[in-house]
Amino acid sequence: MNTIYKQLPFIKGFAAALAFSFILLFIRIIKTDSIFFMFLVWNLFLACIPYGITFLLSIKKVNKILFWLGFVIWLAFLPNSPYILTDLQHIRLSTLTSVWFDVLLILSFAINGLIIGFASLQLMQNLLRERFSIKITNFITYITLLLCGFGIYLGRVLRWNSWDILQDPIGILSDILKRILFPIEHLNTWAFTIGFGGFLIITYHLIQYHQEKK
Repeated sequence: MNTIYKQLPFIKGFAAALAFSFILLFIRIIKTDSIFFMFLVWNLFLACIPYGITFLLSIKKVNKILFWLGFVIWLAFLPNSPYILTDLQHIRLSTLTSVWFDVLLILSFAINGLIIGFASLQLMQNLLRERFSIKITNFITYITLLLCGFGIYLGRVLRWNSWDILQDPIGILSDILKRILFPIEHLNTWAFTIGFGGFLIITYHLIQYHQEKK
């Protein structure tokens, strides 16, 4: 129950941020008579799944097997949270005279995705600290953020989805192994991964630093 009370202010604030994004989307649909950007709702829903997983793990004590199973599922879905940042590529397809509106619309969804992803990561950090030292937990955190960069690449460039791990495990594993075994032939993969992973690490670290200094 303690976790619920602690998370309640965040949940209320996030709900308000969601409402703002949905209002912007509704205005665009009315203005353009197009539902093209409705995919942002689905992407944001996927971005919220990791938070739901860590929230449940935080309010209910589970054994080691269930915890690590939850961790693996959480890790598979976590890249969906920062993934929405790459939806900015759709700006080039904007049909509005004032393109800034589409920039604001996509950014509002992307930032919400990033926020809910970081909130999920923070909850997972707390859970990991119950099992490991602070140094090991921080190491796992940074590796996770780098893996998010790789996950974004798999989704945006190779067009894999989180559930493809179950639907086509051989296909996705094949693409991953090619890039691990032959890194020189896939420099773009690692540049993308380090770029986005580095961005996520720096951003998350700054947010943590600010919170610790409060």
